Amino acid sequence: MTNLARALDDLYTKCMNCTNTVSVCPGVWKDIASGIPPRGFYYKAAPVKLLVVAKNPGHPMKGEPELFRGRTGSELFRAYRDYQGRLYPDPGKVREPSTRFHKTLFRYISFFLDIHSSDIYLHAAHTNLVKCSTPDEQARLNVKTMERCYAEYFRVELDLLHPKVLLALGREVERFLMERQADHGLPVVYVRHPAYRYPRNDEARILGDIKRQITTHL
Repeated sequence: MTNLARALDDLYTKCMNCTNTVSVCPGVWKDIASGIPPRGFYYKAAPVKLLVVAKNPGHPMKGEPELFRGRTGSELFRAYRDYQGRLYPDPGKVREPSTRFHKTLFRYISFFLDIHSSDIYLHAAHTNLVKCSTPDEQARLNVKTMERCYAEYFRVELDLLHPKVLLALGREVERFLMERQADHGLPVVYVRHPAYRYPRNDEARILGDIKRQITTHL
């Protein structure tokens, strides 16, 4: 294991065991003891060309809490990594609407970077601005919560993953990252959240334009 990988694993272990309460991070839904920890990040290699940034994890998928319930520390992180290792090669194995997000996202990254879908995480990683779920997935995130998670975890992720481009999933994420561009210093490219697909007749043109934006920074 490289020093970068070890540092990332340490960061994510700390994140999954985060003790911040709703008084510190308003609006979050976190219950580590019941198997709903902070999560929503994945990497295979570092540094990366592209860091995909969503706003926060959705609701746990079927059977997910049972895998994490009662686990803490590095054991919790390893359980999450094992779960991702089984899910990401074929998200279709889990028959839930939320896996459409993964399949569409993988297709986007593969196209943007001109690589096979099996190799995307050799060149890209993904994360969330806020690592905790929220009861209402459609609601806007609390700014105080976003600022806290940005300072404690996201900013450190950037230093370790060292991406060349941030791909913002949705306008809420794009706006937040653009407002802090003087701090992180990275180009931010917007794409519609993969849960909301582009019109079929427009998708090729729009994705082609996004690919050109990304390519100029690689």
